[in-house]
Amino acid sequence: MSKKLDIAIIYLDEIHHVNHFISVAMELSKTANVTVLTHPNCQQYFFDTLALFDNHHIEVKKLSTSPFRAFTDKIKNRKLPRKGFWLKKNISYILNNFDAVVFTDFYHRYVKEARGNKCFPKLIKFDHGVTGRAYAYNEALLDFDFQLLIGDYSFNQFKKLNLLSEHYVVAGYSKIDAVKSNKNRTFFKNNKPVVIYSPHFSPPLSSWHHIGMNILEFFYQQNEYNLIFAPHINLFNDKDGFDDSSIPEKYKTAEHIFIDTGSHESVNMTYVLNSDIYLGDVSSQIYEFIITPRPCIFLNPINVDYKNDYNFRFWQCGDVINNVEDLKTAMDSCFENFKVYEPIQSEITQDNFHTEEGSTASERAAKSILEYLDKEAKTL
Repeated sequence: MSKKLDIAIIYLDEIHHVNHFISVAMELSKTANVTVLTHPNCQQYFFDTLALFDNHHIEVKKLSTSPFRAFTDKIKNRKLPRKGFWLKKNISYILNNFDAVVFTDFYHRYVKEARGNKCFPKLIKFDHGVTGRAYAYNEALLDFDFQLLIGDYSFNQFKKLNLLSEHYVVAGYSKIDAVKSNKNRTFFKNNKPVVIYSPHFSPPLSSWHHIGMNILEFFYQQNEYNLIFAPHINLFNDKDGFDDSSIPEKYKTAEHIFIDTGSHESVNMTYVLNSDIYLGDVSSQIYEFIITPRPCIFLNPINVDYKNDYNFRFWQCGDVINNVEDLKTAMDSCFENFKVYEPIQSEITQDNFHTEEGSTASERAAKSILEYLDKEAKTL
């Protein structure tokens, strides 16, 4: 092409989306004009993460929603703009200035509809996690012109379910490139095994809604393990009416319990890298944990029939229990039982994450996206 490509990345989300696009954006910016379109109250974590990368040429533009919507957002104490209204306000700018628009979630429809039968800008979909729950299998995937896939498992699943766009690339897990080394962190003054309890926010399958406080009480009453309680960032983010003030102070001050309900360390793999045992439910974060195979225990408080359901594939990685009364037995046997689960975890990791010698996932993703856009532009 005679001109550099112009690529927009829409960022109107919580901070757990940042590491799923930032390193690819950095690679794209080496040869294309990359602009992150965000809102005036964009979180500092985004800028702190961007600052970790040298020699990038990413531009950031803070675009406002309409004055009326900004006023009502302020009245309702909304941290993020309502995406549809923000897109409507800025749609002309988006359509007229970019060759491609990247999304990490499913709020692209307004751009697709406004584009009509025009070929550009192309809509590109990045995942914001490993394919796990049913949420990932969204028919809206077919709205995108190009999909960035993490590995063979997501490719095979999307193909089987007819959810593959015409154009896609299996590039690998770019979040690994984005997260700087967060290993060898210490959160406790002893050498006892560290358990990370990371419940999802989505009812009814989130264990927090059913037995969360009982889990905290279990660990409070014992002295064999340390606990990091680091739930999905949306659990205490006004999604379901939970507030971290509801957590009793005794848990927050216990020397063997560390609580983080939404800091930057809860989204950059710090806790999964520095834990020995994973305790969770339906979060795909488990797939990040087992990149280095370790014992896992899963909570199924409503006794879901999961064994032949691909939405619960992650529960193949460890013992599944239904109540807190079974937790002590599961904890006491998890290292011994790990002998059974270690090869399963390794196989799942291999299926989840595409790798190649000599290049990173972010490099492969950026190269494929630029090649696709260049080829599409030449057909005009």
